[in-house]
Amino acid sequence: MNGRIFLTSYGGGHAQIIAALVPALQSAGFETDTIGLTTAYALLRRQGVAAKSVEALLVPEQDRRWLSLAERFLGESAHPDITESQTRAYFALGLRDLALEMGEEAAIERVEDQGRMAFCPVDAFRRYFRRTTPDLVISTTSPRFELAAQLGAHAEGIPGLAVGDLFLEHERQWILQPGYARQLAVLSEPVRRSMEDDGFAGQIRATGNPAFDRLAIVAQDEPRRRELRAALGIGQKRLVLCPASSSSHAKNGQAFLSPATFARKMEALCRRRPELTYMMRAHPNAPFEMPSECKSGHNPDSSVMSVEDAILAADLVFVECSTVGLQAALMGRPVVCLGFADYAVYPRYGLAHVVDDLDEAIDRIDQFTSLPSEGAGIPPLGTATDSVIGYVTDIITAHDPGKS
Repeated sequence: MNGRIFLTSYGGGHAQIIAALVPALQSAGFETDTIGLTTAYALLRRQGVAAKSVEALLVPEQDRRWLSLAERFLGESAHPDITESQTRAYFALGLRDLALEMGEEAAIERVEDQGRMAFCPVDAFRRYFRRTTPDLVISTTSPRFELAAQLGAHAEGIPGLAVGDLFLEHERQWILQPGYARQLAVLSEPVRRSMEDDGFAGQIRATGNPAFDRLAIVAQDEPRRRELRAALGIGQKRLVLCPASSSSHAKNGQAFLSPATFARKMEALCRRRPELTYMMRAHPNAPFEMPSECKSGHNPDSSVMSVEDAILAADLVFVECSTVGLQAALMGRPVVCLGFADYAVYPRYGLAHVVDDLDEAIDRIDQFTSLPSEGAGIPPLGTATDSVIGYVTDIITAHDPGKS
């Protein structure tokens, strides 16, 4: 297969999607052109992806004035992975597009009021795509520059593919707008159906998230699981993992259980069911001492035992509002969620058994030897990258049969 693919993303988990896709696309015979936005540039370079920074979107002879005007918005760099010249380029490109829309003075006022949230530089991407002529534009599903890349591709008649990370609830306000990518790759079948129900008119495939493919290796590492369980000294006992929050309250103001409250309930259960044990893993930002009444539980140092190791060692995970529950469900562990199903989102997509109170949670844990993982229509872990590459091939072939 041949063809030129443009990819872009901001940093964080979204950049991990691009980091997984670029080498796979190259192995499949595609030429890739990647721009890492904000922290994604350094992240991608560290992972061996030959990414360009946002400065690649500049046309120096056309953008001198905007680069000069951008100086007023430069403060101290907020992140060591973002250089001052990258920040200047980011603001210059955003200002230029706004000025094309509303005039220079109004553009400056908008940025002074809204900062980078004001940006959606569609024309900057159109200009770049006219120079580089990609056959397909791939982004993740963030706003601002990623949104502008998809709108610019559509305006230039280039097919676009947006790859979602999770459930796309907040992102729908721009994914559903006219001119967005007509191809969408999503985490699971429930997400696909939900997007269709909300009116997405293009093609959607439930591919899984390429950034999660690495978890397949972790989930299948039985020697490591045996090693971790031996270090905990739990033998053949069934291990319940409870990842603690970094605070006492969620952002909605609702209080989390205290470690002591959960431990008391688990101690009573372990006395009744000696084949059970539990592990309370503190959030790295909020360590705590194990409550004094705990005789059966474990509290490993979270700086030593990673989240992935904790899940690998466990047989079931109990959460309130932790993303550890999502990761555990993806790794095939049954998950019980108390109190924050709507807030955490993923339990509503079949990725956890939802309970209303702690006693019900303990009952579920008591019965968990027959408590299956929900699955929730997610493709098998480890297959997402290949599924997206197959999707890319189909899109390009449909758009230009000569590329096959």
